[in-house]
Amino acid sequence: MPEDTVESPDTAMEGGRVPESAVLAAFDERDLNLVNALQINPRASWTRIGASLGMDATTAARRWQQLTASGLAWITAYAPELATIAYLRVRCRADRLAEISDRVAAMPCAFSVERVTGGFPLQLSVAVENLAALDDFTTRELGGLPGVEEIRTAVNQHVYVEGSHWRPQALDPTQRTLLTDPVGSAPARSRPRPGDPALVLALAADGRRSIADLARDTGLTETTVRRRITDMTRSGRLVLRCDFAEQAAGWSVTANYWAQLPAPAIDAVGAALASWPEIRLCVSTADDSNVQLIAWLRNPREGVLLETRLQRDFPDLRITERQLTLRTIKRMGRLLSPRGRAVGYIPFDIWGRKPEQPSR
Repeated sequence: MPEDTVESPDTAMEGGRVPESAVLAAFDERDLNLVNALQINPRASWTRIGASLGMDATTAARRWQQLTASGLAWITAYAPELATIAYLRVRCRADRLAEISDRVAAMPCAFSVERVTGGFPLQLSVAVENLAALDDFTTRELGGLPGVEEIRTAVNQHVYVEGSHWRPQALDPTQRTLLTDPVGSAPARSRPRPGDPALVLALAADGRRSIADLARDTGLTETTVRRRITDMTRSGRLVLRCDFAEQAAGWSVTANYWAQLPAPAIDAVGAALASWPEIRLCVSTADDSNVQLIAWLRNPREGVLLETRLQRDFPDLRITERQLTLRTIKRMGRLLSPRGRAVGYIPFDIWGRKPEQPSR
């Protein structure tokens, strides 16, 4: 597997690469602490990260390089407000499932791809420019693949919590405070400016890229790059997300739920579920099942306990479908191994998307 390189703003190891002997086999407590720190503040300096974890900047940077080289953790950047997001469930012939999975995973707009239990064995999340582009993707690209039999499309209407907000709760309150920037008034939201898409794409594969590298790749000045990253992240137009191979860290089960709620109850339930530690995604959708939930669990038994709690706390919630993820093939553009390690990356460039012409 190719080794990633991560340049540290405070220090750089010889050659910018991690020696093969340093590649990690699994997470330990320090790794989870480091991931948690970078979830809270993905672009914090290594000096600040190290101080919050009780280690020096060089050690923090080296540990992160080892994690990325091992495919155990990574930081992605994306702009949710610049795209139409939809969640697709695909029914297909069993003998074509592996081929279709690979074909779909290679498509830039399909940013997450999973094989799951149940009647729709392929589930994907897509980001496209608008609803017309979504129609083109489902009817021409996905629907035209040999073996695809049925597609159910649920368009995202509102996100209550998603992967960038999920935390393993490895750090104590004092450590979290050291990493949290002061909350100021968010800048006014504005239309995308020239250069914004290029900046998002330049950050997408590695959310910790240096300002100098980003300026070089986008043609913007370093001052402009720094200001735009600050403004876009504070306004929510740019999201920086630290992900990791959850199986290696002890979360062995991903449970997907589709549910129905009366429309007046959705906001209150969504806001409440955003604070549940198991819930990684809670969105309202334009679908008969108007709520989608994804939970990370440590064992199957926790799924029963989660459903029991859902029914107890929200009696109006009716689960219509439930699936367990058999394998995550792609997450936020990262191609994953069967054990969940990052082994490749496909940028989700919704602006330059050209529909694939499926072969028959």
